[in-house]
Amino acid sequence: MENLASDATDMSRFDAFSIISAGYKTVGDHTITVDVLYPKTLNDSTQQHKLPSVPRPVLLRYHGGGLIAGYSLFPPFFSPWYLELAQEYSAIIVSPNYRLLPESSVLDVFEDVEDHWHWMHQSLPTLLQRETKGTVEADLRRIMTVGDSAGGYISLQMGLNHPDEIRSVNAVYPMVNPKASYFSSGQERPVFNLPTYPPDTLKLHLDSVKRQEAVMQKPVVVSAAADADRFRLMFAACQHSQLGQIFPEAPITPYLLERLDAGARFPRGGVLILHGRDDSVAPVKESYALQGNLPRLTPTSTFNLSCGMGSMDLTIFVSYMMIGYGMRFKTLLDPG
Repeated sequence: MENLASDATDMSRFDAFSIISAGYKTVGDHTITVDVLYPKTLNDSTQQHKLPSVPRPVLLRYHGGGLIAGYSLFPPFFSPWYLELAQEYSAIIVSPNYRLLPESSVLDVFEDVEDHWHWMHQSLPTLLQRETKGTVEADLRRIMTVGDSAGGYISLQMGLNHPDEIRSVNAVYPMVNPKASYFSSGQERPVFNLPTYPPDTLKLHLDSVKRQEAVMQKPVVVSAAADADRFRLMFAACQHSQLGQIFPEAPITPYLLERLDAGARFPRGGVLILHGRDDSVAPVKESYALQGNLPRLTPTSTFNLSCGMGSMDLTIFVSYMMIGYGMRFKTLLDPG
């Protein structure tokens, strides 16, 4: 928890990037924003002659935080390898915020990321034209979705939503199945080396939200939150296996395997998941289950699951992804 707080204001990892922030939708009087990052070399006149003058591929990145905490540019949750990948391929990172649980539901999250998808296709070209004077252009035919943890879950969902428009899906230690017992049983389990928070933390928060809504006469909407109380809420929900309990039964299923059973499929470029074998927040077991089911459900999909020791330190991820999958990324992100 202390590391999250101390690293929260260190924006140095973004030093090589220009950042454009914009609102992409409004819920009531609450604006939900997106951040667009691109390497500064793309509009550096001294560097432009070294780069091919073509629209740039897009890394559509979703932030982690258990669907409860975090925001688009929260540094501790922004994996450095995404930035390195963007620099390697002169790619644009598009990173939206979305409504957070438990004030909103996972169906609201799905609505937001779909609204953002439409915004990206309708408004991103104009935004880039205006803000970069035409020096940076996005190639929306070359989209790879990426995300960590809860962001990995959204990345996988978006791959099923748009299999013909997304080239490939990447997820790092994703939450794959919120129905699994460690997300929904209510039983206590260790998470990292954190102290155990009270099991009624989530209930007390929801009670507080109801009181606020009664006073304001409108829903409470949160789309960015990274204070200590919010992380206690997130970790308490993980420790007491409560996250899955706030997933609704609805006509639009939030469960990947159910969607695959119903006929959904991943993009032709396939899926790459990286996971730590002893991940205590999003256990790797469900990634193995997804891997085991895909040959039956979508036999034409390419699926790679790579597991490392521990929680797979991100510096190892960077080396592994850049070296081991370098040619694959080049194929996916190059024009064609």
